Amino acid sequence: MASERSQAEVLYQILPALYRQRDNGDLRDYCEAAGQLLDRIDATLVQRLADNFPDNPLDGSSACQEWLIPYFADLLDVRLVSPLAEGRRDEVANAVRWRQGKGTLQVAEEIAQAVGRLEVVLHEGWRRVAVTPRLDMPRLPARSFGYAQELPEAPPSLAARHPGLPAVTVDFRCPGGAVAAAVSNPAAQQSNIDGDTRSWRQSGHHGAPCQPDSYQDSSLRSVDFRTPDWHRGHYHPDRILLYTLPPAGRFDPSAETVAWSEDPDTAFLQRIEVIAGDNITTFRNRSWGGDDFVPVNISGVILLGQEADGVGDADYHRWIFQGVNLLDMLQADSGRIELRDCAAMRVEVHSIDYERPVVSARGCLINDLQAARGVSQLEYCTVLDSTLSEILYASETIFLGTIRKHHLPLAAPDIGCLRYCRIRHDQSLGGMRMVRSTRAAPVFYSTHFGRRGCGVLHPATPAAIRHGAEDGGEMGVHHDDHPGLLAEAVAEKLKDFLPLGMEAVVIPDPTLLEMPG
Repeated sequence: MASERSQAEVLYQILPALYRQRDNGDLRDYCEAAGQLLDRIDATLVQRLADNFPDNPLDGSSACQEWLIPYFADLLDVRLVSPLAEGRRDEVANAVRWRQGKGTLQVAEEIAQAVGRLEVVLHEGWRRVAVTPRLDMPRLPARSFGYAQELPEAPPSLAARHPGLPAVTVDFRCPGGAVAAAVSNPAAQQSNIDGDTRSWRQSGHHGAPCQPDSYQDSSLRSVDFRTPDWHRGHYHPDRILLYTLPPAGRFDPSAETVAWSEDPDTAFLQRIEVIAGDNITTFRNRSWGGDDFVPVNISGVILLGQEADGVGDADYHRWIFQGVNLLDMLQADSGRIELRDCAAMRVEVHSIDYERPVVSARGCLINDLQAARGVSQLEYCTVLDSTLSEILYASETIFLGTIRKHHLPLAAPDIGCLRYCRIRHDQSLGGMRMVRSTRAAPVFYSTHFGRRGCGVLHPATPAAIRHGAEDGGEMGVHHDDHPGLLAEAVAEKLKDFLPLGMEAVVIPDPTLLEMPG
């Protein structure tokens, strides 16, 4: 990583103080010119050093360039599957160690975290299958299951609760689920839920499951011979179950909320950078574009393009929002709105233009969109409710509501094009062209704007949407985040690190959000 101070400043400071005191600005300008060249040389040397190592740096320094990762993979015979550059680097960096621990639960969990950036709870399928008790099958002590002491042999009703017995019939006298546990407990497990580390253990192994088919369910079942997917075929000796937390989507629980004001306060400016230029105003999340990107919520109605704004050419002024969640209405009486990696409750633009877009969005989640007298251009977006636009151009976008050109219910735009998009089954095309689009019904974790998982595709979504984008990825707002592809990549990667015949199944489990501890 380059030094915090530029080379120009270093050059200027090592000069004798006498020359700096007499400087009228020319000497500093000379150092600036020389420093720019030195900065480029320094950055080149730093990157050249980083390109010799395929791993992800822990200190935030420069990492190797993405195009080099396949060459490192060829040297170590690594099959890259992660859609993320960070995941591919971890695949190469951990290749040897993972092969040494092939078939272990630790390696399986590390692969899920590295390749898919998933926090998982592992269940071995053979432990979930009902078996016939045998005399030569030793019974593990109760302490190994997290109990403070061994259970007595009498009375039989209490002895039957021993967690080491292969009992199949559910004991309705006690519940089964996860409970908080000390880190020193032999059966304790640690999980990271939204940045919070929790220590827990399984309780009531023979009890009635409080959350059936979740990570808390330890009951034994008959063998399920169906082809495994996210909701069936789990209970089989050749399965390994990975219960994972559903993606948060645009509404990250760690996101902070600031209030909108025409005169931004200190809290607003600490999180959002306001850049005013020639006929353009940008509101940029300060963490946008970085590895630690977290959206910032903006509450309050935003009114733009009014006469009091004092912008140059009001009709062509561009209002750009990057990496923020707009929790209330965004309205522009004139000018143009551009959204990048945003979530917006309602976008309404009153500008009149039938040639250039008055609304442009990429990678955005929009609840309601209205540009009744203009052109709308959407790419990798999800619109939860209605879309009203005179002309619409959309690519890899999911429309849950009806597309109209004005408030009449069946008035579709006369001009436009939808490519690799999803529209309603009863949508009228009007004059729009439809290229390789679908009318299949998507399934989301949530369609409630502002709620966790809103706009995130569930594994039950048809493949025509999950892999319906032009590049084979998913349609909609999370195309660049790859939440669906990450789960598939983990299952694909584990094929190389599980015993022959075993299969990994990734199961989204919302109950992980309520994990004790």
